[in-house]
Amino acid sequence: MPTPRRLALLVTVVAALLVPAPAGAHVRTGSVAVTYRVGVEHVPRFVSASVYPGDRALRVTAAPGHTVVVLGYLGEPFLRIDPRGVTVIRASPTAQSARLKLRSSGRSVIWHDARLGDLGPNVRRGRWTIGLVVDGRPTRLSGTIERVPVPSSWPWIALGVPFVAAAVVALRRRRAIEPAALVLGALIGAAIAATAAGFAFDANASEGRWVEAGNEVVFAAVALVVLARGRAETRALAAGALGLLGLAVGATKIPVFTHGVVLSLLPADVARAAVAVMLWSSAAAATVGAAVFARTLDDEPESV
Repeated sequence: MPTPRRLALLVTVVAALLVPAPAGAHVRTGSVAVTYRVGVEHVPRFVSASVYPGDRALRVTAAPGHTVVVLGYLGEPFLRIDPRGVTVIRASPTAQSARLKLRSSGRSVIWHDARLGDLGPNVRRGRWTIGLVVDGRPTRLSGTIERVPVPSSWPWIALGVPFVAAAVVALRRRRAIEPAALVLGALIGAAIAATAAGFAFDANASEGRWVEAGNEVVFAAVALVVLARGRAETRALAAGALGLLGLAVGATKIPVFTHGVVLSLLPADVARAAVAVMLWSSAAAATVGAAVFARTLDDEPESV
């Protein structure tokens, strides 16, 4: 049987190794929340269009058998989609400034268009328009862009009161440590699972985000197994390690509190609540775990 000191060190080292993983992975998967909501309203016949909410990239697809020419910032031909595929008109000033990503199907093109850019500082809502020529007929593709206000942060701050109280009680009463560890650990695990699923299954999620979510759930599951099967001190240490993981994962989701649009399958306020519960319960569990770890080292007799 490992000594409490060795077990504590093992849990702490494992937790430290897990901390960077979510943050590093999340940088490659895009935003979890954004400021603007972009909509597509008028789409000409034989054309389909959509906007990716994460980075406002525009996707335009021409129906088979039809030709669509996208006009640039100066009204010049910019892109051409026809039965032969997609052609970028390199002489266009727009083509020289836009970042393009062509689909292999040859009927769709994705790019970042400045006409879907930021609004002015005091502007709440605006419209965007992109000229098209469909089968030789001039037309337009248009929509709206809206700045979504950030909700008040007070509900999420107030949510931390019971978790701070739970940590204080557990630190003052040894008998409360084990039940506190179990409850906090269960809440962290549930919050990590809900948050991971919400962001991974959102239509805006990339494959990188799926991998990130899988890692988070697996790491949380391992800690929960130790939490469920260990002794009182072991459970507190496992909850502390799980709290470190929860803090690392939650830190990558902080933008949900500072932006109006949350890119999650869950409703925005539900996603924010899950992240808030994750952060507060993780902070409480990490605090209790650290205190138990320090107490274990103090209580262990020195070898002669």
